Amino acid sequence: MDNEWATLTIKEVPFWRDDITPEEYDIERTYFYENFDSYKKGTYIPLWKQKK
Repeated sequence: MDNEWATLTIKEVPFWRDDITPEEYDIERTYFYENFDSYKKGTYIPLWKQKK
């Protein structure tokens, strides 16, 4: 997938994956912010990994 829409900074987020769409990115970003405490605890799992 062509991810030219994403800047290098965007690609540094913990939920980034190479084939993510802008729409999926927005969903993942919202989920990440809602679950930031789990990220700080080291237990955060992105939505796309939960679906595997």
